[in-house]
Amino acid sequence: METEIFKYVIFGLILAYIPLWTQINLFILSLGRSKNPVTVIKDKAISKLLLEKTDTRLESIKISESYLLFGMMIGIPTLPQLILSRGVYDSFTKDELEYVVLHEAGHYKLWHSVKELVVGIMFFLIGVYILSKMFFGNEGIIVAVLLGVVFGILMIQIGRMKELEADSYTLERISNPQGMITATYKFREAYKSRSSNNQLIRFLLYRGNPYENRIRMANKEIERRKSTS
Repeated sequence: METEIFKYVIFGLILAYIPLWTQINLFILSLGRSKNPVTVIKDKAISKLLLEKTDTRLESIKISESYLLFGMMIGIPTLPQLILSRGVYDSFTKDELEYVVLHEAGHYKLWHSVKELVVGIMFFLIGVYILSKMFFGNEGIIVAVLLGVVFGILMIQIGRMKELEADSYTLERISNPQGMITATYKFREAYKSRSSNNQLIRFLLYRGNPYENRIRMANKEIERRKSTS
């Protein structure tokens, strides 16, 4: 009985971790480095920007006291929570910061977290059904691990499409697309030693819109604006 329960637990944990492994790891690394790992602030400029350009109302912003570069938007619909690392908040220019917060707001406004949660639950239920009907004992645990990895990688591929949608959403609203380019250069430089150079690994395990494509999208938007001005 314990083995049977364990296979479902291990499957669920792997399925939950793999699609968000970069975000989870970054957040964990940001903890324990300060007496107050998260500082709650009010930034009128960012709040006004998000309200005017995305109709997203923020009461406050959470600053993770880490000089790693990241941002994320968590929370349920109607209760968004923007988290920015201290590295992003202190070192990014106004245009670069606008790109980051609009991108994260894009995820929120497009309901990406909710949609991915629904897909994740669907994959979990499919996996539980397969495990309960076909595999038992130690074999079930092995299959649970494999299913968790496979379904997790599928979730990453779905997540990559969401990242692309968030960047497209951002480019429709960003004041200066050059900020998206220079922010991307900073992210690429910051994570060059942490990212794999293997193209297959990057395709399977990294959900982000590739840096080169992000820069290409921003340059295309710059040229579009020039042609219509």
